[in-house]
Amino acid sequence: MAVTAESCPQCGGSIPHGYGNQVTCQYCGSSLVRLNQTHSQTPGGPPPVPGAEHDAAANIWGVRMKRATYTDVRSGMVAWQWLIPADWEFKGDVWWRDSATMPAIPSFRAWNPNGPEQIEWLPTIPCIWHKTPLSEALSKWTPKSHFFKEDGIESRYPMTSPEVLRSLVVPRYRGPFGDEDAGSSVSRQTESAPKAKFSDFWDMSGGLKDYYSKEKIKQRMELSKELLKKIPGMEFAKKGLKNLISPRYKPYGVPVRIINEELMPKLALSLQGGQEDVFNPLSSDGARIRISYNLDGKQMEEDIFCVVSKVVTQTGMGLLKQENTFWIAEALYAFRASAGNLDAVGQACMASVKSFKINPKWLQFCQMESQRIIKEREMIAKMMQQMAADQRRNLQRLGDLSHSISQASDSLMDGYMARSAAQDRMHDNWTEAYRGVQSYNDPSSDYTPQLPGGYDHAWGNSLGEYIVSNDSSFNPNLYSNNNWQELQRAT
Repeated sequence: MAVTAESCPQCGGSIPHGYGNQVTCQYCGSSLVRLNQTHSQTPGGPPPVPGAEHDAAANIWGVRMKRATYTDVRSGMVAWQWLIPADWEFKGDVWWRDSATMPAIPSFRAWNPNGPEQIEWLPTIPCIWHKTPLSEALSKWTPKSHFFKEDGIESRYPMTSPEVLRSLVVPRYRGPFGDEDAGSSVSRQTESAPKAKFSDFWDMSGGLKDYYSKEKIKQRMELSKELLKKIPGMEFAKKGLKNLISPRYKPYGVPVRIINEELMPKLALSLQGGQEDVFNPLSSDGARIRISYNLDGKQMEEDIFCVVSKVVTQTGMGLLKQENTFWIAEALYAFRASAGNLDAVGQACMASVKSFKINPKWLQFCQMESQRIIKEREMIAKMMQQMAADQRRNLQRLGDLSHSISQASDSLMDGYMARSAAQDRMHDNWTEAYRGVQSYNDPSSDYTPQLPGGYDHAWGNSLGEYIVSNDSSFNPNLYSNNNWQELQRAT
């Protein structure tokens, strides 16, 4: 019998003789099983003797897979399932959020317990952006992202899949780029934008050039970091913001280097098994990025895939027109292996990813959660409106009460003034009686003379002279050339 080399059906790597009927490929981590056995072997029997000859029929190997399912704790039902190598372990998670747009964000990881190979489904990144005529006119100066969220959705300017991988996925889920890749990443993102020459606006020379040198900028950044660390609560706030941006996921935090990038416009179609829905066309914005990093002293390579899907709506007219772009970075699958072995692992990982099936009933449960959140918000809005209406009614009642109090106050004040005037008159009358005088109104002047009391008649002239008498027939005008007028008692 001729001795023939045995190879892995997934990656083509050689399988040494003498490994029995079941083996894990040392190159791609696939679980393999011998499909045809020699007559000298029985299932479960002893492995062949090293160096023994096998015929060509014995060199047929198959890939052993197992079904990995994740049961969502909240819904109590299987959320999704897919096939992974039989010897691998796996772990899933669903991040439930108070978001009507996307209440659940799932993630999944399967790994080779005896090697570095890994398949990971990274958490989806949903984003939204609002564009108005004003923001479009000021697009060169306005920020491209905001820290706040709308319904749990990040507010961020739409990006392409390569930009998402470089700017969001890799830094958020793996680690920062090294100095070289960080610079190249920035240059890639801005290569389409017009490059303005700073020398056209300012002559950087002398101290200014030194101030903007790379070393000086780095020194100022380090100093700023040290000063921020001394601010009470800054580290706590930093950790809180980090958890808010990337919850339930801890990145590796190691420097990352880009090996290569590739546009994959048919990635979404490939993941759907080549069947596109004519009513809901799949996105053609797909990409792959291969990165390298050192993890636990071992050099790793990893392929991360991304598909960017968009939905655009418009509201308003004219200057009030607003374009709302809801876009999502999805299909964030990551394949990892030791350096030099990623290509061998990739085919097996992609076959595993294509076997992914999500439970339609679980999707219905997610939609029900979305409707529940919407109804709760509508109920809260009605309660707030009711509270506002009650507040307005309370204010109206308060206004009516204030008006009533004001009227009562006016009545009380009028009564007080009347009583005060009466008391003044009583005081004046009492004073006049006590003093034996009587007040009169002098029509020829503003003066109110107080004449001796006990007389029934009083007369006065323009010279300020007065006459009192008890004789009703007495008239001083009969005995004088002055114009005498009879005075009336003051009330």
